[in-house]
Amino acid sequence: MGLHSEVAYLFRHALLRDAAYQLQLPGDRARLHGLAFEVIEALAGGRPPGPAPLDEPDPPPFLPHATDPVAFELARHARAADFPAVSLYLRRAAEVAARQFRPEAAQDAWM
Repeated sequence: MGLHSEVAYLFRHALLRDAAYQLQLPGDRARLHGLAFEVIEALAGGRPPGPAPLDEPDPPPFLPHATDPVAFELARHARAADFPAVSLYLRRAAEVAARQFRPEAAQDAWM
């Protein structure tokens, strides 16, 4: 059974992408993730305010922010760059996913 040309191309493309990624030195990868984080965050309107503590009895309402659609991606780049903003964006990604009735995505962000 042969592969369709589109599927074969995508598979090879993913392998090339992964190989090129693995060839980067860990410090260079972290720096590039940091750069991607900073660019995406800036283009999406800057950093949102931090959330209220989870144990606060009467927390303020969750206010949407322009970074919310890319919060999980920002968290991924922040983690790879070892930036402290990872927790902020994971929490926002979880909140957004829960509000969109996507419990699996919310759980992934909380974990």
